[in-house]
Amino acid sequence: MSNPIKQHYIPRSYLKNFAVEGRKRNHFVDVYKMDNDMLLEQISTKDICFEKNIYTIPAESDEIKYALEKHYAENVDSEFPKVYKLLIDEKLLAVTQEQKIQILYVCLSLYFRTPRILNHQKSFNNQIFDTASHTVNKEGIIKMNLYGEKMEFHIDDIEVVKKEYNERARTVFLVNHLEQWGSFVQFKYDCTINVIKINDTNAPIITCDNPVSIRHFETNKFQGLYDPKAVITLPLDRSHYLEIHPNDYADGQTRINRLTQDRDYVFTTNGVTQQNAENLLVSYKGDIDKHFDIQNHYENPENGEEFLKKAQYRVEQALVLFDILKKKGFDSKEFIGKLKELLEHPYCKNDIQMLKYKKVLSKMGK
Repeated sequence: MSNPIKQHYIPRSYLKNFAVEGRKRNHFVDVYKMDNDMLLEQISTKDICFEKNIYTIPAESDEIKYALEKHYAENVDSEFPKVYKLLIDEKLLAVTQEQKIQILYVCLSLYFRTPRILNHQKSFNNQIFDTASHTVNKEGIIKMNLYGEKMEFHIDDIEVVKKEYNERARTVFLVNHLEQWGSFVQFKYDCTINVIKINDTNAPIITCDNPVSIRHFETNKFQGLYDPKAVITLPLDRSHYLEIHPNDYADGQTRINRLTQDRDYVFTTNGVTQQNAENLLVSYKGDIDKHFDIQNHYENPENGEEFLKKAQYRVEQALVLFDILKKKGFDSKEFIGKLKELLEHPYCKNDIQMLKYKKVLSKMGK
């Protein structure tokens, strides 16, 4: 393998699930740049979601210098297609312990390896330096204290000092994100894994340059990496979405729950993706336009109000149904009664998941 300078923080093996395949196995996606409201059509996955030398370690030896990038290439980028195949295989309802660890390791890497946190830190550091520049003395000397480190330099050297300090911050990022990544995979092992399939081909899932979202189950906000009530999500392709639920909802450590959802779900999840993006929305050809069409439909006051009422009711009742399932069992009269009640309600009568429950119970003679 050559020494790579152009290093992808979102692997091309992931991006190709949203791409059109062209000649010589090149893959092309639509990209929407949020900073200047520009849609770029059919851009090669080679040319997005990368930074030069983001994972390059300061060292003399090339073997050490590019060790982290090569680790990602061999242990994440090349492994993602295998993990993806497991996740979308509808016949697969349980995985081995090793496969579950691999699923978590590979998918969660897309959170820890992105430069979002590093870039925010660099931006904050630069703001501190710029503020300190206003304290320059008559000799042109700036004296400052940054995170407990005393610094003194001439104002003419401020850009050099910024660059050196930010390079040190990058080195810290390289070390810390690996430690956090490994610890977090172990922390999440007892989680429940859901794979959602969308039944509406006109409501495609999109992704972005920061595709892993971590948010509290009830508040829908980030409340810390180790929030015990956090739900982790990742778009997998145009019609599949990964949900990693809190550990206390685990219903079998190595089970894969396979659920079906509709356009309402896509509107919500694509909204999460857009909120989570740093700058780029990424999709299959034409799907960015479909995303905004769906968004505009639901943001119409009349449609939006009805959607919120429907969504709130379905979420509340799904929690009630889930609680009955845990306490009484799937074939209990309480669960069957509640399911029948919900399927008679206009907001739930066409709910695909509830209809599946009804079909299974019917086969059981219930």
